[in-house]
Amino acid sequence: MSRILYLYAQAYRAGSQHGRHSVQMLALMRAAGLEVDLLTLPGGDPWPEGVVRRIYYTARVPFARTLRPYGTGPRRWWATFVLTLTAARLFLLHRYDAIHCADRAIRTGGFLAWLFRVRLVFEWRTASGHDLARWLNRRSRRFQRAIGLIFSDAPCASSRLRDTGLYGRLASFSLLPDPGVVRQLPPAARLKGAAQPFRLAALSTDSAALNPLLDALPSLLALPNFRLRLACGAPAVAERLRSTLGKRMPGAVLAEVGPLPRSAAALNACLTDVDLVFLPPAHGEAAPALLLDVMAAGRAILAIRCPAYASLLSPGNASLLSADPAEIAEAVRRHMNEPLLCATHAVAAAETVRAECGFSSAADRVRSCYGLVLEEGAS
Repeated sequence: MSRILYLYAQAYRAGSQHGRHSVQMLALMRAAGLEVDLLTLPGGDPWPEGVVRRIYYTARVPFARTLRPYGTGPRRWWATFVLTLTAARLFLLHRYDAIHCADRAIRTGGFLAWLFRVRLVFEWRTASGHDLARWLNRRSRRFQRAIGLIFSDAPCASSRLRDTGLYGRLASFSLLPDPGVVRQLPPAARLKGAAQPFRLAALSTDSAALNPLLDALPSLLALPNFRLRLACGAPAVAERLRSTLGKRMPGAVLAEVGPLPRSAAALNACLTDVDLVFLPPAHGEAAPALLLDVMAAGRAILAIRCPAYASLLSPGNASLLSADPAEIAEAVRRHMNEPLLCATHAVAAAETVRAECGFSSAADRVRSCYGLVLEEGAS
């Protein structure tokens, strides 16, 4: 069995998408038959049990939990130094067939791959804000030769990658739904139309992104059977949103305003009695975790069109519209009045994410990719 050293240059935060990417990759690597040791910074949340063979920690990094995934500064320099020192010590104690770097750990991984003559695999996160092809073109030839494989969370234009000489060593791996999200029964058919209680949940990491929906609320709240649940950001963000709503619509009676669920169990509870989920636009081109989890939960989606949703959402499994408040209000009323629309979209969304983002097929791809990397390194 091949043994891999996985470098994670952060303190693990269970609710972060950055940490979720790495937990997913570790689970896929384990399912692919790889034996993985994890080296990370101390001071974070406990890692899920069973995803790696053993977890190692570096020396203390001041305020490691608040260290940003990207950016520079004294804490980042110290974190890179202690990560490199600890990883080199592990290489002297154990035999590793490859180094796998999560995003920012590439500085350490690149140096150790050269020092110990092993293959280098790393995960490129589009959240870094850099362009992958441009970043690769700025790296040295020695560094490029050490790269065995790049896992990217979003595809990159093949014509641009060919210029780097690494076109054949890139694999696109999008985020997968949280395995803890439970597929729920679709909402009951709306046989009574607008006379039947209708529950809309709006989920967002950013309260400002909900403004188009908030502008549409006056006409929606006039409907006697309309119920609204707003889940946005951290508790402090949710409290500011509650205050903003109280000032804009002092007479409005809202079902619930709270923070965005940070765990699969909390999301399951949030969506239990919901007919329709509103999703504001997301940044970037990769499908966000929130979209994947709502689809996996089997809920109908009303979303603002954006590139991040284009790969999974279509008129057949969701309602896509612009950020016009009048259009949003009309779309909600349509869902209230048309029997079976929410149930049809909910079932189609769950089937789409199951087919496009299945764990077993992703694990098979990781097995194949690593097979090629390790075979090339042994030759």
